[in-house]
Amino acid sequence: MIRKASSPWMLLALCAVNLIVMHYHFVSAGDIEDELEFTAYFDNFTGIAIDVVVVFLLSCLLCLKRMKLALSITFFLTFFWMFSNLIYGRFFHHYLTLSAIGQGGTLFDKQILDSVIAGLRWNDLLFFLPIPLYVVIIRNMCNVNKLMSKTFLVLVVVCCIDFGSHIFYCSMSPETRYVSFFLHRFYHRQFSDHLFLCDPNHSSYRRGAIRNLLHEVTFILQGTFDLSEKQYKLISTEMHDARQSLSFSSSSLLVDKNVIFILVESYMSFTSEMMVNGQEVTPFLNSLKRDSTVYYNGNMNENVTIGESSDGQFIYMTGILPLRSVITVSKARFISLPGLPKVLGRDSRMIIPTTSTVWNQDEMCRQYGFDHYYSSTDYEGDHEVYLNDEQIFKMAMEKDKNAKQPFFSVILTMSMHQPYTSQISPFFPKAGHHLDNELACYLSACHYTDRQIADYFDHLKKTGLYENSLIVIAADHHVHNSDLGGDNKHIPLYIVNAPIKPKQIWQGECNQLDVYTTLFDMIGGSGEWCGLGRSLLSPNYEKYISVQTWNVSEWVIMSKYFDLDKVKESYVTKKQNN
Repeated sequence: MIRKASSPWMLLALCAVNLIVMHYHFVSAGDIEDELEFTAYFDNFTGIAIDVVVVFLLSCLLCLKRMKLALSITFFLTFFWMFSNLIYGRFFHHYLTLSAIGQGGTLFDKQILDSVIAGLRWNDLLFFLPIPLYVVIIRNMCNVNKLMSKTFLVLVVVCCIDFGSHIFYCSMSPETRYVSFFLHRFYHRQFSDHLFLCDPNHSSYRRGAIRNLLHEVTFILQGTFDLSEKQYKLISTEMHDARQSLSFSSSSLLVDKNVIFILVESYMSFTSEMMVNGQEVTPFLNSLKRDSTVYYNGNMNENVTIGESSDGQFIYMTGILPLRSVITVSKARFISLPGLPKVLGRDSRMIIPTTSTVWNQDEMCRQYGFDHYYSSTDYEGDHEVYLNDEQIFKMAMEKDKNAKQPFFSVILTMSMHQPYTSQISPFFPKAGHHLDNELACYLSACHYTDRQIADYFDHLKKTGLYENSLIVIAADHHVHNSDLGGDNKHIPLYIVNAPIKPKQIWQGECNQLDVYTTLFDMIGGSGEWCGLGRSLLSPNYEKYISVQTWNVSEWVIMSKYFDLDKVKESYVTKKQNN
């Protein structure tokens, strides 16, 4: 009975089940960007079938028509693709992309691996059930004659079903019963770049892995492209709207000031309101929040996409939104950028807790325009692969001592990175306060980083740098893959020694994208580019990010916009003037 039941079609069906499980994960997690309409499920079905059939046919050619070997290759390829997407998607909320695979060194770093391991659950073992089923089926395999030709016939039938589903959809309503509408809709759903670029998860769900990966290969090989006149006009419109929000009310007050930007890993606003057993989680940062001379906004929305921390850094340093379909630094490291160091025109440095190759930090620092960057390999004391926050601020203090003023310094922290499985701060024990273990460990990390920032501020005051520095504290993104904070996913923004009264700066909800434009406004930046955000100094501030803002960001990254002579001529920095 088993032998009769074990046909090769059962194994191909098992391969399809692998991919169905993968797609179901993204749908159930709410990671598909758009609402799935009627034909989306047909597209998903045909996409899965096409993936399985194409992988099998290619395996047959590779194995010289040895069917059992080809079927085995097909099964394990779909199984590993399913499992790797489940693990990657659980952490990054995206299907696995070639740009992510290209960041393999980053994805396999200790912090991310620890986070992945911490996220594993016992019921994940259920994902391995297809393997014993595969063993039973392959051992009792029979009747593999003419399997290639039959499989190719299945491919043709599946494509016809997919085509027919679109015809059925368009025939359901009088407004859509036009050949032109049908052709446009069919092309958009099945082949256009627009869906891949704007809604990559939706594209992967509808089209399957092979077509989506082919889109990404085309995207990579395309390199940069020339902008049309229409795109230039839309870019100019977005830039004009951003510039309209500038006040330049404080530009003369920051000419000789240092600018220090502390970029805190996974810092969320809800922690500033928490007390545990009568102890504040972040006492020093809370003291800044209560200081009437310090600007605090706990209502900032993150704008990162697939690149997580690297996206947060990119937004703050350029005033541009990240790419939606691939990891931004995989493209941005090859183009000129309007980096904040170029705008500020000061001796600049970035201090990072990782090695210089993580998220292409070495290349991105050059593109942003930093004069110097220091990584964990530049730390003189004993340390692990990455620096903890005590070590990173210690290195920042050392660099401050010999720095030529005015300077621009960016300090990246690391200790608040996932996973939250152990206590960091001995002054804020996780035990004894009846909190969820993950939350308790996260709050312990927040308390630890808060103490390091406090020590750094003490250093600035003792060395006389504090009064002569504009200090910005912001988060790269909120904690992903977690319920920490509940519905409050806002991240905080502090501006210390702001040149105007904090009450005159916008206090309500805002975007990460606004920080670049606000700093440009504060220092009276020169040049055409002021970012695509809105200045928080504007009395008429309005939180704004549209689809066009995302498109314009994509165009300036994917073209050589900042290499153009007309942009260079208008992009005059103080460093160039010197």
